[in-house]
Amino acid sequence: SEMCIRDRSILGDLNNDGLINVLDIIVTVNIILGIQPYNPQGDLNADGGINILDVIFIVNIILGSSS
Repeated sequence: SEMCIRDRSILGDLNNDGLINVLDIIVTVNIILGIQPYNPQGDLNADGGINILDVIFIVNIILGSSS
């Protein structure tokens, strides 16, 4: 029998490990620098691009900030 796995992607979890942590910041910076391809999971503020604002958003998630 085959197991069906649903897409459970988390916005901000760019390495798909189920967590949002410093590894996702590294992937986001690599996307900004053009080292890794664009990933819509990195556009946390939904402005259509990935930039430093998204990095700050991920840092705030990690630190537990609501602002």
